Amino acid sequence: MRLRLAPLALAASGLLGLAFPAPAQAPPPPPEQNRDTDLSTSAGKFPLHVTAEYLGMAGLKTVTRIRLRAPELSMAAGKRGLTSFSGELEGSFLKGTEVVQAFKYPVSGEIGTRTTFTYAFLRAIEPGSYSLKLILIAPGNRQVGEATTELSVPEVGAKFAADMAPGEASTLPSAEAVVIADEAANAASPSESKLKILPPDREAPVGLLRLEADAQPPISRVEFYLEDKLIVRRTRPPYSVEIDLGQIPRKQTVRAVGYDSSGRVIDEDAWSINQGSARLAVKILPEPDPAGGKVRVKVAVQSISGGVARQVELFLNDKKIHTWTDSGPYEVTIPFTEYSKSDYLRATAIGEDGKEANDLRMLKGPNTTIESVRVDVVQLHVSALDKENRFVKGLGEGDFTVEEDGRRQTITGFEIAEKLPLTIGLVVDGSGSMEKSMPFVHDASVELFRGLIRDKDKGFIIEFREQPHMIQELTGDSASLQRASRETSARGATALFDSIVLGLYQFRTLQGRKALIVISDGADNHSHVDYTTLLRYARSAGAPVYIIGVGISVLDFGIRKEINEIAHESGGEVFHISNAAKIGEITKRIEEELRSQYIVAFRTDSQKPDGEYRTVAVSIDKPGVTARTIKGYIP
Repeated sequence: MRLRLAPLALAASGLLGLAFPAPAQAPPPPPEQNRDTDLSTSAGKFPLHVTAEYLGMAGLKTVTRIRLRAPELSMAAGKRGLTSFSGELEGSFLKGTEVVQAFKYPVSGEIGTRTTFTYAFLRAIEPGSYSLKLILIAPGNRQVGEATTELSVPEVGAKFAADMAPGEASTLPSAEAVVIADEAANAASPSESKLKILPPDREAPVGLLRLEADAQPPISRVEFYLEDKLIVRRTRPPYSVEIDLGQIPRKQTVRAVGYDSSGRVIDEDAWSINQGSARLAVKILPEPDPAGGKVRVKVAVQSISGGVARQVELFLNDKKIHTWTDSGPYEVTIPFTEYSKSDYLRATAIGEDGKEANDLRMLKGPNTTIESVRVDVVQLHVSALDKENRFVKGLGEGDFTVEEDGRRQTITGFEIAEKLPLTIGLVVDGSGSMEKSMPFVHDASVELFRGLIRDKDKGFIIEFREQPHMIQELTGDSASLQRASRETSARGATALFDSIVLGLYQFRTLQGRKALIVISDGADNHSHVDYTTLLRYARSAGAPVYIIGVGISVLDFGIRKEINEIAHESGGEVFHISNAAKIGEITKRIEEELRSQYIVAFRTDSQKPDGEYRTVAVSIDKPGVTARTIKGYIP
């Protein structure tokens, strides 16, 4: 039986489908313990082999990889004619009768007489002696088997890093490694900075997060902001803040500003949350000084899971301002006149693995930004259509009216979308029923990336069957995207919901415009994320979803309702076609729309708490012209 850890914990971990570069040298094998116990089932007892590898320390906890093997159980199931299994693994670490830590993982996969039951997972737990209790559960909450073994978890000398536990094709999910490694990340090496946000003792994508800043003289006051909203002001150590991140993981930035006793800004720093698979995070922190005729720009570069920046670059529009090849701080002063006339600042950090982390900060005058996501500023991607459903260009800010929950809002930013970088995600159904449609998918995808990917644009491709697979990571290389477009194939089941969530998650480290295009021919039958979770996730992701439904029957009311709602709520569109030959026609229309949109920003006056849904309506003051954008959002 090959079992995989499905993305059940997506909403809790916010991390899905990530991969890690292999270490340059094979590290010495970690200390491990081997235990043999029995898995008690209704058909009798079967040997269960448990291996515990102790990889490294995450703070005060030992990161432990648990591997399970039950070859006799697989053989017995195969002899009974079983070919697959889907269920859950429940587990707990106990001291006596006290549960110290509990967990639950979905598992599914093929079984047979020649396939060994294997499964692996990571846990971080304080050193000590524990009983590890495991329960295997089938659908319908029917218990299949139960086992218990004793483990003695040691303290080890190595500090845990994500590459100590690379993702394994059908067992260990690399998402767990990233979460744990983030908790173990050390503070950056001391530099000339006077203010530094320290890595948290415990970092999670949702719930409460506590951060503390190290402030050096002459700083005597520190203010913490979540995006641009002031959270707390501290006038003496410890300079700390507790932030409620909500129940849905989303990309956010905490900013700390340090002042001296006269109120003068001395330094700033930023800490990025939920950065996906990135090993670096970048945040541009401009400090305009109109009276002095200058702008001090700091680029905050955050190490994630041991990532190191070997080069940092800052651009004002397309003009390169500075290149750094040292460890920072990354600061530069530019003339205020150039800053105020420019459209955007862009920073790029290139890691040792050659991958880029970027931040884009749109500039609309001396003190306004619309691209920086704020707690109280909402950015809408709006399409204008005439009565013939053609896209209307040439509109101005005064042509638009925005309402939130029925109240008119003041527009604070306006831009033509075509001027901004674009990231396109393509999610392709590779299930067996798509076999006849695949040649048309290949041709349309190639044309899509040939036409859409221009300078500064990027794309990625995900193929899904029983689970999503990244077949082309984020790149600006149009040739690589076109080549990967032809690598999709058809076989297996359909994990549609999981794949849309994974696609949307890839945008969380990115700035600029984003859109997800999904091509599928049927209802979801293999996802671990339910529809309600997917809908909430789409409402908070900030990227339109365009869905091309190939040959979905008009009688399939359920799936049609679901994909229509996902697309329309996110500001995208659904295209139902009976013939896959029309896919190319549809992708060309999507391309035209993305190049014709307007970016409209407003400052919300809502008194609703974060996490509560807010409706949005946009109207255009032109006869016969209507607006299409998101139906609402969850901040």
